Amino acid sequence: MRGNIPFVVPRQRFELLGDSKEFVTTYTFGTHTAKHTFCKVCGITSFYTPRSNPNDIAVTLAYLDPGTLSHVEIRHFDGKNL
Repeated sequence: MRGNIPFVVPRQRFELLGDSKEFVTTYTFGTHTAKHTFCKVCGITSFYTPRSNPNDIAVTLAYLDPGTLSHVEIRHFDGKNL
C-alpha cells in the first residue's frame, strides 16, 4: 500500500457496517499471517491484518469518514530502525 497512513486497532473494536462484507475479499500468501482485504469492485485496500500484529486490524486513515475518530497519534519512523 502506497501513500497511506495505516493505524492498528484491536480486532474486537473493528466492525464492518451494513452490507460491506459482500464487497470485500481477502488475499494472503507465504505464511498466511498477513491478510490483505480489498474491495471487489475498485480494488482499494482499506484495512488488512498486518504480519507484525496478526491479532489486530490495520485501518487506512484516508478511508474513514470525517469525524469518525476524535484523535489519532501518528508516529513516524525511518523504516530502517524499527
